[in-house]
Amino acid sequence: MKSYYQTTYLEKWTEDLYTKLGIKTPSQLNIDTIARIINIWIHYKPIMSKGLELEPNMYTMNIDSRLTPERRWLDFLHELCHLLRHAGSQTVMPKQFTQAQENEADQFVLYAAIPFFMVRKMTLPLGRGEAIGYIAREFRVPLYFAKKRYEQIEERIAQGKLLSAFEFGTVSQTQIIQESVGSHFSSDRDEHAPARIQAYYGWEGDFSRPEGLIIEHPLGFDWSGSLDIEVERDYKTCDMPDTSKEVASVLTGDLYVSQNRKGYVTINMSRVAWRHGQNAKRLYLPMEAIDDAINF
Repeated sequence: MKSYYQTTYLEKWTEDLYTKLGIKTPSQLNIDTIARIINIWIHYKPIMSKGLELEPNMYTMNIDSRLTPERRWLDFLHELCHLLRHAGSQTVMPKQFTQAQENEADQFVLYAAIPFFMVRKMTLPLGRGEAIGYIAREFRVPLYFAKKRYEQIEERIAQGKLLSAFEFGTVSQTQIIQESVGSHFSSDRDEHAPARIQAYYGWEGDFSRPEGLIIEHPLGFDWSGSLDIEVERDYKTCDMPDTSKEVASVLTGDLYVSQNRKGYVTINMSRVAWRHGQNAKRLYLPMEAIDDAINF
């Protein structure tokens, strides 16, 4: 199964970096080892993590001392990406450019914290939950971070299998597209098709609960009706979509709670459309808005 995994350009760059540095095992994945090899002076202070290039091939980095050891490691990798791949001061760059750099750094953290070339050599437990827990322990990362990477690996393997099947003529290109995006996006027009909901976990959270939910619908939203959302469900994780591209934010005032449906909130879609219009392809529902609606 692992042989079908599709590696991206950034992931290949990350693997090549580790090969160059002689990083081969999970035990070498720590701040001290990599900082020593690359020549980064590490400081720990109770301020936001930040890296600076003092001169060519000489760096300094502060790691927020208020964070847990697992979060310090993730912050280190995020700043490492900026130091090695992103030149220039972000304070004078256009917002779109700095956001692209932040998105790339977030992806780098996934690849660098749990490199697939190391996962490939492991014998993972058969159970999905056990496998995620095993990865979290082996790579010393938060459980929800391991879950996000595991799901990413699952998707890459599934896409690789489909592309391989298409190459040998066993499935059609239409089947590949449909299976890659999931059954929620089937070409059959089912007016009762459920919304597709995923969970976004921010880097500054404790990973025990998502920051918000990303909601899509295969047939487009019914802006004249309402949409029921189950709150405390273990949704699949996702990255935060670009909020400049047809994403509508849901506010507390857009929600109401039915006494007959515990564990659910209902979105008044007409209120969302009144603010954003009817072109949005996704909704972003912050958990804070849900909490406010429930506790109102």
